[in-house]
Order: sequence, then structure tokens, then C-alpha cells
Amino acid sequence: MRRYEGPVECNSAYQFGYFNFGDRVLMSLRDPFFDLPPNSEWNACIGRQGDEENYVDGYIEAAIELSSAVLEKSMYEKRDTLVLPILYNARHAIELTLKLVIAKFVEAGILNKGHPQNHDISSHWQFIDDNAIPDELFRNLLFGLSPYVRSLSQIDNDGQQLRFHRDRDGRRSMEEKALANIAVIAESLKELQKVLHDLKHRAYSLCDEWRTGTRTNYCSRRDLVEIAKVLPERREWGSEAFAECKKIIIERFDLSSRQFNLALKKIEGTRGLSRLIGLESQLVHLTDSQAKFLIVEWEKLHPPRDTNFGVGFDYPNDRDWEKIQERLGKEAVVLSNIISELSEDEFADAKTIYYLARDRAYPELYEKRLELKKAEFNARGDYRREVHDLMGKTNFRHLFVEGLRQLGRINFSA
Repeated sequence: MRRYEGPVECNSAYQFGYFNFGDRVLMSLRDPFFDLPPNSEWNACIGRQGDEENYVDGYIEAAIELSSAVLEKSMYEKRDTLVLPILYNARHAIELTLKLVIAKFVEAGILNKGHPQNHDISSHWQFIDDNAIPDELFRNLLFGLSPYVRSLSQIDNDGQQLRFHRDRDGRRSMEEKALANIAVIAESLKELQKVLHDLKHRAYSLCDEWRTGTRTNYCSRRDLVEIAKVLPERREWGSEAFAECKKIIIERFDLSSRQFNLALKKIEGTRGLSRLIGLESQLVHLTDSQAKFLIVEWEKLHPPRDTNFGVGFDYPNDRDWEKIQERLGKEAVVLSNIISELSEDEFADAKTIYYLARDRAYPELYEKRLELKKAEFNARGDYRREVHDLMGKTNFRHLFVEGLRQLGRINFSA
């Protein structure tokens, strides 16, 4: 068998060794980590196709998978080696989550500035805590993370001790520790994963709520909703029941009397929250009678279904052209009735209400969404088509009524 052991010359950017033209190839042109085989079953998205959350979620998932494998496979011989990447991955997941939360809060305007770039998870946690984020749920979740931060920062305050045998000063890493139990670690990792998940997603929700402007310096929108649910209806304010509720709310949210009054004022003046204390809000264009008219017209096209046909769809072999013509005739009458009864602005209002409920949008965005919908109507210039589109929705009645109630027509009944 002839061997060639000279250097291989090529234009590749890779560093090559030598070829053995026998049974084995000692050198390959492929990238050992990023070569993509024909079978894409195990291709993973990274880089420009990846996501920041992949980093945040990936490290805690890796820690859980590693610890579970050690226990389930009784890998006693690997306890001492795998415990280090398990703990490091957990620590890194905490660091990435805290950094993600801070970045999102700065972007949303919840925080004025971020934290200095370092690997100290304790200082990142303390930075968020010191800023007293105005949201009860987020603060509780942050507090729930504190035991994990405290535990890991005690043994590794800068991200070095779990990665290197000696730190920058040449001292042995984790000198004060001697043992760690992987079964205990595995159980704690599952709890930590839930805390990190909940903290991250509450941060996302808080950023989303922030843009509504429904908040005070001490209460988030969610807090105000919770407060409104506890309060009696507006007409009962000043009663003994109100005084009792006030004590409960002030204690729960740690508010002063002034802060409590600011929360009340925001609830009273906010569409979507005022309905929780029995206050109704008017729509911009549409009246209740017009809303009921729309539902009546829609019902002409969508009568109650005959439940005797059972579950599923019926596909007859022959089309019933008489029924089709009857349907088209009803549709033409309904469209004409609506067009003659409602102006374009009034119908744009109705369409906004439907989509606000369908999209589960905040009621505070109603006026802005209405202006956008009116601009769409104007740009399309086809009022009849707009009516046809909305009246064809089989879920119109349900979502329309829900939207009306969310927007403050709390006594609306179709």
C-alpha cells in the first residue's frame, strides 16, 4: 500500500496535517464542529438563526440533563468531573438571565441605565433589587432567585472558580468546600429552572405593559389590576368596606396613603381598569344601539347551527344552488343595511373592538388602534369589502361583546 506523507497544498483556510491514502484518512477537509451532513435531522440553529433565549435556557437545560444522566445511569465514576460543569452551567444561566432582564428593562425605560459588565451574579441581582422594580410579582420572583444567587456567588463570585482549578491569584478554587451532592443539586436545578423561566417571562410581560402608561411610580399595571379587584365599586368608596380594603392593599403593596391615592386615581382614569370598579366608559364613535344592530345583522347570516348532524363537516355531492342564491341575497341585504346605518368611522370602531379582543390587546391601546383602522379604511377605499370581511367572521359575536366589555361597556348585553 502506497503512502503519501508529504504536506498537502490547497486553498482551504483550514490547517491540514497529512493524508494516508490507505484504509484511513488522517486528515479531513471538513470542519470538525460545523460541517453539515446531508441528513439535517440534528441541525441546530445558532448564530444569525439563533436567539438570545437559547443561551439563557440552554445552560440550565444542560445542567439538568447532565445531573439527571449521572443519577439515572449511576455514573459514580463521573461524579467528581461532571459536578463542575453542572454547577457552572447553573451559575451561567443565572448570570445570563439577570443580564437579559436588565437589558430588557433599560430598553423599555423601566431602568435608566444598566449594570457594569462583569460576571458578578450577586451584584447583578443586588442592582435589580436596589432599583425596586414597581411590580409585586417581579419582586417576589427576584426574591425567590436569591438563595441560588447567594449559594453560587459564595463559591464563585466572578465566574472563575467553577472553570479553573486555580483563580487569578493562584489560589485553589473553592478551597472552603469539600463535597457537593449531585442528587441535591439535581433537585435544586429543577426549582431554579422554574424561577428563571418565571422571572424572565414576567420581565417580558412587564416591558409590554409599560408601554400602556398604566402605572404609578410604585405599582405596575398588573398591580393596579390586582388592587382594583380588591376594591369595592366606586360608589362604595368611603364606606367601612373601602377602609378595610385600603388597609389590606397598603400592607400588601407596601404603599403610603399618598401612593394609594395615586393608584386609585390611575384606576379611575384608565379604560379597562375603571370597569373593574363599576365605571363605564364611552366608545369613540359606536353607540350601544349600533353595536346591538350589528349583532342582529350578523345573526341573519349565522343562524344557530343544527346540532342533529353530529360532529364534523358535511360535503354533499350536489350543490344546493337555491340555498346559495338565498345566502347571497341575505348577504347583500345585510351589507346594504349596515352601510346605510353606520358611517365608515362607526364601522371602523366596531372592527377595532373585534380585533382588540381577538388579539388580546390592552384596552388602553383602543384609541390608537382605532386611528390606525380608520387610516386603513381610508387607504383601501372599499367600505363594502370591510363590512363583508367582518360579518363573515363566525366568532364575531363572541369577540365583539368581549371587546365591548373590556372597553368599559360593562353592562352591555347583546
